[in-house]
Order: sequence, then structure tokens, then C-alpha cells
Amino acid sequence: MNLGKKLLEVRETAKISRAQMVELLKEKGFDVKTYTISKWESGVSKPTIEAFFAICDICQVKDIRQAFVDKRLLRLYDIPVSAGYGNYLDDGSYGMIEVDNTVPGLADYAVRVSGNSMIPRFVDQQIIFIHEQPALEEGEIGIFCLNNNTYLKKLGKGSLISLNPDYEPILIREKDDFRIFGKVVG
Repeated sequence: MNLGKKLLEVRETAKISRAQMVELLKEKGFDVKTYTISKWESGVSKPTIEAFFAICDICQVKDIRQAFVDKRLLRLYDIPVSAGYGNYLDDGSYGMIEVDNTVPGLADYAVRVSGNSMIPRFVDQQIIFIHEQPALEEGEIGIFCLNNNTYLKKLGKGSLISLNPDYEPILIREKDDFRIFGKVVG
């Protein structure tokens, strides 16, 4: 990672000139000059950790890990999502995993697949990435909760469909408790 290049990129993305950055840093109690910013961005020197965090705040960097190391943290839920006959929805406990920029930016969390109803696209124990959204189009693959069981399935017309032809569609009846947790994005 080249910190200087990243600092330059963050500042330019925020559309802040070096002179403006000097003034904004002064407002936060840092006595710097434009040549100081230039030295930081060229890699000749580095800002203090306090100045670094102030720059991130000024430039509205929301995820420092992603902005500076092309990595971010996502929740990986402990209970796997069923690619089979359904898992009972657990209490929502999770751990954090570090992902790089190969994981779609839309991903809000990750789950592990349990079962083989979605092969060949998804296999048992595979980690998949989900974008939280309350609705899906017919034909999209997502995470669903049907009567307190979670599923990885394709949304059909009134059913949840497996990619593996050995599994019958799961019908969604009017009296069922049915929710959509999100769309598989990776």
C-alpha cells in the first residue's frame, strides 16, 4: 500500500484542494502548510495518526480499511443458510471476516451454504455474499425466511426453487410467514 497515493486519491475524491485541506486541518488544531500535505501525498513523510484520522474525517472516509488497503470487514453469520430443506433461524450471532475488492461492494454480509440443493452454482460450505434488500424479482437468487427456516433459493412464482433438479420447489402459501433477507451478489 502506498499511503501517499491513497491520501492524494482520498483528497481528490472529496474535491478538496491542498490549500483547503490546510485550512480544514487548522480548524481541527493541526498547524500544517500546503508543502506538508504535498510531502504526505508524495510519500516523503507521513502524517501523525491523529492527522491521518482528521484527514479521513474531513474527506468523509467511511471505511478506512477499504479506502487504504482495499479490504473491508463483513459479518459472517454463524448459522449456515440451507441449500436443502431449511435451517431454523438462529439468534443472529456472527463473526467478522476480512474481504478484498473481489467481493462486490454491494455485499452487506456473508453466510455459509449448507446442503446441495443449489449445485452446481453453490456448494456445501461455500461462503456467499448478500446485499440486504426486502424484495427480489422473480428468477433472482436470495436468502429467504419461510416459517422460521432460512433458505438459499431462486425466487419463483409462489415458490422457492432449487438449482439442483433433485429438489422439488418449496411452495409459499398465503398463510406462511415469508420474508426476503437479501440478494446473493457473490
